[in-house]
Parts: sequence; C-alpha cells; structure tokens
Amino acid sequence: MELIDIKNAIEQQISDDLNRCGLMYRIFGRVKTTRSLEHKMAWKGDQYRNSGKKIQDVIGLRIVLYYPDDVELLGFFFSCKDIVDSAVDAPGVDTFRPQRLNLVKPIPQHLVDEFRKHLPEQYAPYIDATYEVQIRTIFSEGWHEVEHDMRYKCKDDWEGYENYSRTLNGVIATLETAEWSMSSIFQQMARVNLEKGEYRSMLRNKMFVRIADNDFSPRIYDYLINHKEVAEALFNCDRMVFLITLLSHKGNIPLTYDNILFLSNRFDMMYEDVLRLEDEETKSIIDKFINS
Repeated sequence: MELIDIKNAIEQQISDDLNRCGLMYRIFGRVKTTRSLEHKMAWKGDQYRNSGKKIQDVIGLRIVLYYPDDVELLGFFFSCKDIVDSAVDAPGVDTFRPQRLNLVKPIPQHLVDEFRKHLPEQYAPYIDATYEVQIRTIFSEGWHEVEHDMRYKCKDDWEGYENYSRTLNGVIATLETAEWSMSSIFQQMARVNLEKGEYRSMLRNKMFVRIADNDFSPRIYDYLINHKEVAEALFNCDRMVFLITLLSHKGNIPLTYDNILFLSNRFDMMYEDVLRLEDEETKSIIDKFINS
C-alpha cells in the first residue's frame, strides 16, 4: 500500500459518510511529493527542527460544497470526531476575507504503520501521522485556487500593492454574497412551492440534497395533498438537524422522497398515520438504519 492508496482509503470513507446524507459536494485529494516536502523544509524547516512542530498535511483533502450552509454542517460533524488541530475563521463584521475551515485529523490507526513506512526517510522525523481536510464552497474554492497560485506563493511580488490586494479580497465578498443569494432563492421557492401544493419541488428546494428518485409515490403524494398540515410540518423540519442525524448513523438508506418524509417523521414530526404509511419492507429498512 502506497501513500496514494492511504489517501484513497481515507477519501472513500469520507465520501461514504457524505453520500449517506445526500450532500452535494466534490472531494479532491493529493499526497505531497518529496520535492514538495523539500521545498517546505527549505521554507519553514527551522520551525520543525527547533520547535517540535510537525508537518501535518502530507495527505491533504479538500471538500468542496455546493452551499454555504453545509460548511457549518460538516464542521460540526467532523468536530464530533478526533481532531488534532483546526483553523476556523469567524466571519468579520467590517472586513471581507476568505474564511478558513481547515481540520487536521489522525491517520486511521490501522493505516499508521503503512503511512510511516512510505515517508521519505530524511523527512520522516518531522512528519505527523495526520492528514488535513479543507472545507470550502464552490465559489470560494475557485477564488482560493487563483489566490493560492497568484498571491500566496509569491507574497513578495505583492509588497507595495496593497490596493490591488484589497481589491482581490473584495472579490471574495462578491462571491460570498452570491452564495447566500443563491441559497435564499431556493428557500423562497420552497415556501412558494408549499403554498401551491407542489410538494416534490418544495422538498427538493428545501433540502437541496441528492434525492434518489424523481417524486413521491402516488399514495404518499395523495396523502400529502389531503393532509396539508403534514406537508407544512415537513417543510418546517430543521434541515441541518435532519442531515446531522443521517450522518450520525453508520447504515445506509436510499434518500427517496418517501423515505425523507418517513425519516423526518421518525426524527421529528411523529405523526401516527405517517408511521402507518410505511409498508413492512420500508419499516424494516428504516428500523435497521436507525439502529445502526
């Protein structure tokens, strides 16, 4: 097993977790090359040789999310597990700047020996058995990619050009505003969908997750048409609580429109007649998931 295989195994486990709750995301990973480590040690080597600080990002993952709401959700999810270090920036009231959500996590114990075996011998004493996870939105990811290559890697070139640096930071303000505007559009649409009885569209625009089918089954849709209070209760369910609850279980369940209703009812709404809508197979699948 090479370092790239260890990276792939960690990436796959994270993907399995995120897929369980239907989050819309992309995940990228890399392993630092020996040349990259050589460059880092030439640049910051004294920190590692003299202070006991270690390189923590030989394996690096970046999770790119479609919606800003999900950055907080994933930050909460990962914070419930082992965290070695973190860099989290609270949004400033008066200043726009890119918000970091970088987490350092331990290499899974069963992979540590393989990880250490494949480290370059000359740098191994300065490397921690950890990996870094950076969480971004799609818009901020694009900005970070450009800024990293064009400013971060050549900071000296920007000395004396503070006005341009400030303007570059202003771009992230525009992108952040666009992200929140986009989320607001979906939320407003979901409210209008609810009022018009368009419950499939309402659920899709409220949850903005990957749903495994195209609509409610006819009997469930008919039930919602005749029980508008249940549809409204479904609309009022807390999306973040719902997704965190899905993430907290180890099993998998298809995120169909029907199942989202049934799970929301089990987690929150607790309508007896909705419980009775579960057929035996569905009830068994949901019970098994909840007990996982």
